[in-house]
Amino acid sequence: MTPPEISCAFPPGPDVVEHARVAEELGYERVWLYDSPALYPDVWVTLAQVAEHTERVGLGPAVLVPGLRHPLTQASAIATLEALAPGRVVVAIGTGFTGRMALGQRAMPWADTRTYIAQVRGLLEGESMVIDGAIVKMIPPDGYLPQRPISGPILVAANGPKGFAVAHELGDGVMSVFGSYPEFEW
Repeated sequence: MTPPEISCAFPPGPDVVEHARVAEELGYERVWLYDSPALYPDVWVTLAQVAEHTERVGLGPAVLVPGLRHPLTQASAIATLEALAPGRVVVAIGTGFTGRMALGQRAMPWADTRTYIAQVRGLLEGESMVIDGAIVKMIPPDGYLPQRPISGPILVAANGPKGFAVAHELGDGVMSVFGSYPEFEW
């Protein structure tokens, strides 16, 4: 029997690098940082700091909030972190319920979230995507970002059938606040 993976989550704050180092020493599988810019420092800058001070532990944002960053900006941030911590990056994307609520906005509809995830995934795979009516593609000079495709896992933060449908279609897994779902098979 495989032991369960144990992860931890922190707000991106002044002590998070040390907390991540301790989590790594204790054998945690992954360190997640919240994406809530109304409350905390930038998740990507803080994840870069964590990447530079850890060696093994997986890391990523949980949960990225669509609508706060253009899909190209998000894909570029994921690629940048992958360059700093190769093979350790996992990203969770959801409707932005709490992060958008802090801004006085409702969570994004699942149809819009699905489109966002597809755009970010396509950009990471090296595809040209139509975003806001324009063709967009990651075109960094050689050596600036990892070569595409960048295939780090994208989890879909979901707790119901609409989110699970998006996770089945576009995700590499599901993240849920209500525990595991044995009926959710990959």
